[in-house]
Amino acid sequence: MERLGALIKKHRLWLGGLCCALAAAFALAWAGYTLHQAGKNQSEYKIVHDGYEAMQGMYPADPAAGLVQQLPAGEGETLYGVRLMFVTDGRVAQGSFRAALENSGGETLTACDGDMTMLLDGAFVDVIFASPVTLEEGGGYQLRVTFAPATAEDKAGLVYGEGEQADPAMPLTDAAGASAPGRTAALQYITNYTGTGYALRTFAPLAVLVFAAVMGGWWLIFVRRAKAHVSFAFFAAALGLVFALVTPPLGGPDEYGHLASAYALANRVTGQPGVTTGENGETLLAMRECDAEYMRDSSGPIGILAYKTMTDELFSTGNGSALTATAEVSPPYNVLALQYLPQMLGILLARALGLGFHAMLLLARLASVAAYAALGALAVRLAPAHKNIFFAAGLLPMGLSLAGSVSADTLVNGLALVFTALCLRGILCKDVLGRGEQAGLLVLAALLGPMKAIYLVLVVLCLPIPAAALGGKVRSRAFKALLCAAAAAGWLWFNGSTVSYMLRSVDVERIQFVLLRLVPAAALAVVAWLRWGKRAWFKKAALAVGALAVAALAGAMFWVGANSGMTLTPEEYAASIKPNGESTYVYSFGYILSHIPQTVKLLVNTLGSQMPRYLQGLVGALPGEPIVYGLEISWLLTIALLALLVWACLRPVEEGPLLSRGARWSMGLAVLGVAALSMLAALCWTPINLTTIFGMQGRYLLPVLPAALLLLAEGRTLCLRRSTDGALRLSAGALAAAVALQSLVLFASAAYKP
Repeated sequence: MERLGALIKKHRLWLGGLCCALAAAFALAWAGYTLHQAGKNQSEYKIVHDGYEAMQGMYPADPAAGLVQQLPAGEGETLYGVRLMFVTDGRVAQGSFRAALENSGGETLTACDGDMTMLLDGAFVDVIFASPVTLEEGGGYQLRVTFAPATAEDKAGLVYGEGEQADPAMPLTDAAGASAPGRTAALQYITNYTGTGYALRTFAPLAVLVFAAVMGGWWLIFVRRAKAHVSFAFFAAALGLVFALVTPPLGGPDEYGHLASAYALANRVTGQPGVTTGENGETLLAMRECDAEYMRDSSGPIGILAYKTMTDELFSTGNGSALTATAEVSPPYNVLALQYLPQMLGILLARALGLGFHAMLLLARLASVAAYAALGALAVRLAPAHKNIFFAAGLLPMGLSLAGSVSADTLVNGLALVFTALCLRGILCKDVLGRGEQAGLLVLAALLGPMKAIYLVLVVLCLPIPAAALGGKVRSRAFKALLCAAAAAGWLWFNGSTVSYMLRSVDVERIQFVLLRLVPAAALAVVAWLRWGKRAWFKKAALAVGALAVAALAGAMFWVGANSGMTLTPEEYAASIKPNGESTYVYSFGYILSHIPQTVKLLVNTLGSQMPRYLQGLVGALPGEPIVYGLEISWLLTIALLALLVWACLRPVEEGPLLSRGARWSMGLAVLGVAALSMLAALCWTPINLTTIFGMQGRYLLPVLPAALLLLAEGRTLCLRRSTDGALRLSAGALAAAVALQSLVLFASAAYKP
């Protein structure tokens, strides 16, 4: 036993790697088996002829000659089989049947042989051909169905429609010539089919990628002893690629709208036509023919067939770059063009290479992953302490899934990580920050607000940076004032229309009138301060007068807002209810201030009922567009991700607190400010008759998650006896991989088609 113990101790590194490999292999085997069960023999069909009367059947005079159904001219679609409605004279027929697809000359192109016992009376039956056939445009085809009954009592035929329910261009005839014309069989085309092995064949390369990501991370962390930012870059790039492949086309949060915005930006950069307005007011976007087929104004379909469509078309080439088609899309989002720069580059590269829609979407996603991996690795490298917090927060499945789709939040989340790391670097800096670091703070503070209005509050993270780190008190004050001014200017310039919408019911003119009258008073106050500002009695009086003025101004603003909100009569309220049960009226500043009890009740109901869902959205336990798909990752993985964040906050017992009281207050203010603004922004889109806030999602708090975790890390309730950096970083990557695998199974097993 002692020798065994010594052997284990000597080789525990490789034994740990073996255990990690076995766990990864088990997880992959489970995912593959579940995917195989969910994805085998799945089909997609379209209706060709739907006019028939149930149980009205046509039996062939000669079963061996069978029935012949003429098909419409081909349109270039691939036909995997057909769905026919059979009749069997009220019994289970014995024998065999054959359905053959023939060209206009009667030559058999493909066929299906089956057992007549599978034919249910009055029900559609899937008839899968031995091999798929592409119906060429303009080509003539016919379907011949023959039978070989076991006895004379075993009869089978096809349900049909006649008269007005028949299509003269698609006659159903008896091959023996014994039937009357003017009949058409109930018919559907099977346009997609997975068979029994598609899911496993497609899953195999993805499984290799996931296994390589987990074991590559283990090798970097424990064998190569790589630095934190190198391990992060590897995990983010590898797992970001996994999420880019796992998320179905247009399946990310609002991806259809973000893709349209990135596509429009690519058009604008290359001087090509962009967005136009149609005759009925719809938004039309110029695009290539191969893209117009798949672009839509809604989230994309999910299910195993969505993946099959993607893989079938992924390697299509030879597509032109001319924008000869248009598609109806959502109006492009009003965001900073910089947010779509990575995705735009992927789109332009795909156009230049002549790739199809799905390859273009994948390249756009991969460019997004590259940008996020680079920014996250930079943040981990810049962080002077608590690197595990930035590592764990950056590798959450929510951030990786957003990076693995076309989203405006990719750069926001990455830049917020870098900004928080720079602020922490300044707070803990013992020397003067370099010019590059100061320039980075200034640029990022100016960008985060325009990128998303609610993140303006992040600028307070730079306020606790000591004056010594910025070159002295004078330079520090000037730098911080410049930084706040740049953030405010960018925010107001880009979000003015949003603020105007939220203030739409407030009497803004009255507020402006009051503020303009305060300008002379403010000027007199400045003159008085310059004249008597050094006297103690004046300072006390000025402080008291200023406090009274602020209180009076706040009260006046509140009164104006509370008395300018809309008041609805019961009749107006009833008339505002739409067919979906929501009111046409939504909350605004004026309505909130004039209906405070209703607003407070709404907030309490929201936090009480939706907090678990917000936590799921924060860590990435709601794959894809949660409002549309309604998928949920196992709560076991959700709890593990939350525990990982707590683990990242723990430090060895000998390490003391790092942040000053001012720094902790600033971080708390940033977290609460972003959370409050997120709620307020969602509230101003919420119909007034709902009982919870509409549209609020936990992912909106990702940019302030590192700040919240830094606050938690300052506590000393729980500590570590030794460093667990390697185990934590491997766990972060492994959990993200596990969430990606379960997301794949959920997407493939679900059924949603817009």
